[in-house]
Amino acid sequence: MDNDILKTIAAKIKYLRGDATQREFARMLGASPQAVSDWENAIKMPRIGVIEKLSQIYGVPKSYILSGDPEPPPPERNYNLRAVPIIDSIERNSEAFEQLTDEEILEIARQMEFTIQYVKNKRKP
Repeated sequence: MDNDILKTIAAKIKYLRGDATQREFARMLGASPQAVSDWENAIKMPRIGVIEKLSQIYGVPKSYILSGDPEPPPPERNYNLRAVPIIDSIERNSEAFEQLTDEEILEIARQMEFTIQYVKNKRKP
């Protein structure tokens, strides 16, 4: 593998990760923190599935991640890393989600608020 390509991809991954920890970033991508470290240190090349997921999440073309272009194009979407599992769930169930009425979507939102409060309350001693 060409070392320049590895260094280019490493720099793009570091840039896209931003302030997220390697652990958070790894969880979002379905990888290990060690894999993220290897990618960022130009030791290993991420699989194409990882490149595709980065492209989708950050709204940048795969060619940006793989190229030496210094400036990313404006993102089409940029999600909080903690929201990615919820968004992934909606995308996996997009056909069913699209068939929901406005009232059903509001019910889901109320249930999420309830669930968030429930989880917070479980933490309290």
